[in-house]
Amino acid sequence: TWGLTFIFRLKGSVFPKALMWSFPCATLSAGLHYILRRGPDSAVVASAGGVSLLGGSVFGGLSFILGFLVVFRSQQAYARWWEGATLLQQLRGEWYNAFSSCIAFCNASSDEQEAVAHFIHKLVRLISMLYGAALTQVSEMKSNNFEFLDLDDFDSESLKFLQDSRYKCEIVHQWLQRLIVEAHEAQIIKIPPPLLSRVYDQLGRGIVSLNNAEKLNCFPMPFPLAQTVSFMLLLHWLLTALIVATNVEKIAWAAFISFTVTFGFWSVHYIGLELEHPFGDDANDLPMHEMQADFNTSLRELMHVCARAPPVFKFDAAKHTALNSAKMSLHGYITEICSSSKSGDLRLIEKSPRRSRVQSLSSGGSDVQEVDSWKVAAVVAFASDRFERVSRTEGVLQSSEAQCASSQLQPSQEPHSNAAALHLAAGAVEQERSCLEENDGLAYVPRRRDFQDGI
Repeated sequence: TWGLTFIFRLKGSVFPKALMWSFPCATLSAGLHYILRRGPDSAVVASAGGVSLLGGSVFGGLSFILGFLVVFRSQQAYARWWEGATLLQQLRGEWYNAFSSCIAFCNASSDEQEAVAHFIHKLVRLISMLYGAALTQVSEMKSNNFEFLDLDDFDSESLKFLQDSRYKCEIVHQWLQRLIVEAHEAQIIKIPPPLLSRVYDQLGRGIVSLNNAEKLNCFPMPFPLAQTVSFMLLLHWLLTALIVATNVEKIAWAAFISFTVTFGFWSVHYIGLELEHPFGDDANDLPMHEMQADFNTSLRELMHVCARAPPVFKFDAAKHTALNSAKMSLHGYITEICSSSKSGDLRLIEKSPRRSRVQSLSSGGSDVQEVDSWKVAAVVAFASDRFERVSRTEGVLQSSEAQCASSQLQPSQEPHSNAAALHLAAGAVEQERSCLEENDGLAYVPRRRDFQDGI
């Protein structure tokens, strides 16, 4: 919904252009009204009445034909604008799906991870280049400075060839197809050929959509239609001033009616002109620079390690077979889940054959009862199980146990030595947490203050 304030917005408005014609028409109508109605020669006034009888029917027929042509042209212009937006979004979706499929089809073997990473990073840059080249190919803007992912490490000979080529998008499309073929032969992409063929289909459908979008630039509005509408608008502008001046008694009303009629026709006409070419620099044209930036953002998110693998799911048959649901926004639902996961308290865990209990720990670390320092690793494991993925838990536990072993922590009956051991373990957790945050920023490990505030 636009509200009401948008009526007075000038950016993208056709009103200023329409006013350039409506104000002169109103002024001309008022001047003719003064001459014909208040001039010293009464014969002029009489002749004006004769013109008005004939002019009414002529003016009505002209207005009907002109109204039909102007509205028809505006409808066609909007259809072109909407088709351009649809085609660009279609090719974006096709190429994004092709990129997503290639990532999903990559070999998951640990021996091929380096080759897979090389392939994915080359692929994402070519996909970004493909969409940017497509937008450049249809663009009618003065500046075609689109956002591309870095191309520094591609060989200069190929880039020079692309620079001199007239059909850049088709060249990049060919590079992509060949890259996928080579990756499949090298077992980097490990998927049956019938399933891989859909990637080629999606890339090809994107090129077809691009060619359909390009026709909007190659084939503008037919010349006879544009010429007829422009000529009849000028003729109508002159006749409006004359007919209104001879038929309206009050000069103020003559100026107002001329202004309103002319303003309406020329506003609709300029709407059509604004929308005929959707790939330009006008305020109502498609935001092509933003579309390229948004496409690159979606590619970056798909490159994230959490997007390339499904999330870990702890299945509980007794809980999940009920298929419970919650009616709320996805963002709010995830925020609530994450908040509840991080707000749990660390409690006693027991691990056979050794058992220990953490009763209390003051902020100073001096009040400790029954704390076995060799058991701190188990506490960390429990916290990790509460707050991290299962895949992270083993790494944290092993790292924490290694920290304890390297520090040569031994069970002690002295409270102060137990407190020191616990704080050393907290330092190990802090280091593990920092390491995880540097990797992907997604894991949660209890901070040092979780040990200091009490367990």
